[in-house]
Amino acid sequence: MYAPRWASPGTVDEALELLAGGEEEARPIAGGTDLTVLVRAGEVRPSLLVDLGRIPALEGIEASGDGVVLGATTVHGAVAAHPALEERATALAQAARTVGSPQIRSRGTVGGNLANASPAADAAVALLALDSAVGVNSKVGGVREIALNEFFVGPGKTVLGRGDLVTHVTFGLPSADARSAYVKAGQRNALAISIVSVAVLFEPSRGTVRLALGSVAPTPIRAAAAEELFESLWAGPGSRERVIDEVAECAAEATRCIDDVRATAQYRRELAETLTRRALRSLCL
Repeated sequence: MYAPRWASPGTVDEALELLAGGEEEARPIAGGTDLTVLVRAGEVRPSLLVDLGRIPALEGIEASGDGVVLGATTVHGAVAAHPALEERATALAQAARTVGSPQIRSRGTVGGNLANASPAADAAVALLALDSAVGVNSKVGGVREIALNEFFVGPGKTVLGRGDLVTHVTFGLPSADARSAYVKAGQRNALAISIVSVAVLFEPSRGTVRLALGSVAPTPIRAAAAEELFESLWAGPGSRERVIDEVAECAAEATRCIDDVRATAQYRRELAETLTRRALRSLCL
């Protein structure tokens, strides 16, 4: 019978010591909404679980000046309800509201959502559009920040190594006139993993957008070519409806979709274009 050892450190340093230690395979656990599923499926069997729930330094939302810091153990429900995020980072608040059920949102954490590295992770897509960075700490390597678009390397895989701990996520607040949105399509309206998800951030004063997509590639992605196309066309003389159409088509070209039990690759590509167009129209027209 699988029976891991359990440790509950009170500080980040104590957690790093446990994660770095000896011969044991140690894994951090906070809400456990992703890790528990993997354990039950037999995909992981860590011999030591390091509970992060008693470390106050890892929890909370700081929105001051032009920046935001999300503690790694901050739950999705707190993100969804935060007034500054709702006003200035709407896509993230919207994404947090689509995660699982109320029970999952009260347990699942931002750091866990990123470390699990699902291509369909809701928070990850919104945080990509916000140009976020992930704070990582380890006993050996110390503190470092990794751009979120460099953090994921494949389905369920990140750049994290042995002993690494996600401690926070940071991003700059968009300009005061910025507007953002998160949209996703699933097989039902609630408790559904996305077939495709899209986050868009539009900054009218700069004439720029940031576009991120989920469930269309091995990792959540930024559609950089579509962002560049928008910037080159938006201030031009052409129809803005046409600009949106071309940018949505370009975003779909960035996808690397697969057929699976939820949708075909072709359906996903078409849906990525449709959702991107819908989000751009809602924000830009």
